[in-house]
Amino acid sequence: MKKIMIKINLILIYFLLFFSIANAEIVKEIKIEGNKRVSDETIKVYGDIKPIGSDFSNADLDKILKNLYSTDFFENVSLQINNQILIINLKEYPVINKLILVGEKSTRISNEIKKMLNLKEKGSFIESNIEKDINVIKQLYSSIGYNFAEVEAKSRKLNEDKLDLIFDIKRGRVTKIGQITFSGNKKVKEKRLRDLIASEEDKFWKLISRNTRFSENLVNLDKRLLKNYYKSIGYYDVEVTSSSVEIIDKSKVNINYTIDAGTRYIISKIFTDVDSVYDKKLFFSFKRCLFRYYWRLLFSF
Repeated sequence: MKKIMIKINLILIYFLLFFSIANAEIVKEIKIEGNKRVSDETIKVYGDIKPIGSDFSNADLDKILKNLYSTDFFENVSLQINNQILIINLKEYPVINKLILVGEKSTRISNEIKKMLNLKEKGSFIESNIEKDINVIKQLYSSIGYNFAEVEAKSRKLNEDKLDLIFDIKRGRVTKIGQITFSGNKKVKEKRLRDLIASEEDKFWKLISRNTRFSENLVNLDKRLLKNYYKSIGYYDVEVTSSSVEIIDKSKVNINYTIDAGTRYIISKIFTDVDSVYDKKLFFSFKRCLFRYYWRLLFSF
């Protein structure tokens, strides 16, 4: 039975090799059409195209197709072998001549936006990236407190190969934090929790504080700060299970953090297990210091 299986496997291997060779064709010339800004040699390098005189199988053609699409230079690529000539037909993406941000006065923010975008000046205009870049811009504004920014993309055609890309931006108003509350099994006073987090309620005397602006990054930071504090006082299983945001209007939100402190673990005994070559008395002062620190922490809230 084993010998029969080996023979079957060998027959399959021979069949696949024969089929691959039978479907391969020797290419004596490579003809590239439709390219304007990308040179023939660059296409051959990026396509990883084998030299003239080589056999080209269907797998080779698929690889060339994949390689050329991955460059983001070409909107359409087609390949065929005709009379031992490999014909590569290309349609290049238009080039973005200028990327213009309308509505943003800050040069610093404009430069930061342009760094983060997928679409770049002098790069290919890939229409499927527009929606991604609109979301990138909105997320950036949200991180600095403008949570309801509106972004619209427009293009201005210069010729068949070039265009200007315009993002029309309306920041809107800064979203401020109206109220911060805590619910659940907190075990700690709200005043203490407010002192721990980075977010602050918007008050008239906090005009210069940026932490009164609502942003997802700030909320995530608050969660980490709360968890770290609870763990430092013995609540190792603490969960900040959710943070809900109530939108009052486009300029004000209320935040609520739901906390489940869980069980508090208390150190009942500290003992030392050291080699006999060490004097255990050296560790007594450390134990006393640790206990003093622990009890100060215990009654700090």
